[in-house]
Amino acid sequence: MRSLRRKENPLRIFAKQNDILLILVCLAASLYGVLLVYSDAVTSDTGTRSAIVQAAASVVGFGVAFVMSLFDYEDLCRLWPVWMGVSAVLVVLTLTPLGLNVAGTDDTAWLGIPPWSDDPFLTFQPSELLKVAFIITFAKHLSAVEDRLNQPLTLLLLALHAGGCTGLIFLQGDDGTALVFACITLVMLIVAGLHPLILAGGAAAVAVAVPILWFNLDEQKLARFMALFKVEEYLQTEGWQQAQGLSAMASGGLGGVGFLDGNHNGLFARNNDFVFSIAAEEFGFIGGLALLLILTGILALILRTAWRSRDSLGRLLCVGVMAMIGFQMLINLGMVLRVLPVIGITLPFISAGGSSAATIWLSIGLVLSVFRTTHLRRPERLFG
Repeated sequence: MRSLRRKENPLRIFAKQNDILLILVCLAASLYGVLLVYSDAVTSDTGTRSAIVQAAASVVGFGVAFVMSLFDYEDLCRLWPVWMGVSAVLVVLTLTPLGLNVAGTDDTAWLGIPPWSDDPFLTFQPSELLKVAFIITFAKHLSAVEDRLNQPLTLLLLALHAGGCTGLIFLQGDDGTALVFACITLVMLIVAGLHPLILAGGAAAVAVAVPILWFNLDEQKLARFMALFKVEEYLQTEGWQQAQGLSAMASGGLGGVGFLDGNHNGLFARNNDFVFSIAAEEFGFIGGLALLLILTGILALILRTAWRSRDSLGRLLCVGVMAMIGFQMLINLGMVLRVLPVIGITLPFISAGGSSAATIWLSIGLVLSVFRTTHLRRPERLFG
């Protein structure tokens, strides 16, 4: 007699197969970001459009990540020409008359929507999409050559791959994002098995290049570095943003001044590069610590998925995403705390910007795909 089995709830199946904890923590980060962007809009009296865009982009990004999680990451990576082709073309378009320079920035890295409008309804930053495309293509490249990674020709081709993407961003004038690309490249190479002697040689080359780059910095970029050491001298110029951000954070104390009760302090685009100062001011040390724990938790959960991955491709995808989020987090916090110069790096999930909010979820979609595919490939147990 055939036994009857009750069909399992599809949501229960999804919950078993997916990293629900990662999804929930990322949703918490997105919600925290929307609240901070909304608070800045209210306290600075600039309208709530930025918060609406942030929320909408996060919802769309989450939806796309959900769909991506349903596909095998190998299938997603087989579409690498589409990922790279679309994102690279969009970045190249920013180098044409279609490229926009958003007020307060010193790089031409945006496209308008619609592109022909003098006053576009929305703007999009293609470099954010290129980060995801680069992680996909570089992971696939590394997994294909892992048995000959340390051979000269292999390293040359990998350097051209990474250098081409980083160079496109550098041409936009976006040094901060170019630095993130370099960090992603380094971490993925190390995880793939780059020989320590080659790594040491690269470090020596960087050490030689630093003085050359230093003496060729333009005055504005040099002043941003000097503001870290000569605080009083640059207090009213390049050091203004960081001084006001630190003042706002100090005023928050342990518990903060309260949601929507922060002082804008005249900071430009405080909801972007200096969004952490809003959290620390309005929610205090506790709120700032909670934000750090949320972001650190995301990194830990991504690392867990990388550790459990059954092949190098899945592992490298996760490591690339982790490096992208981790280094953006470190650089952004370093700017706010006056440890690093201001170079325009957003805090993942938190900073205002529809492009960043949506594409960071795309990268999470890759991680979720690795998690689910690894779970489905797990061999059946013989005895339950």
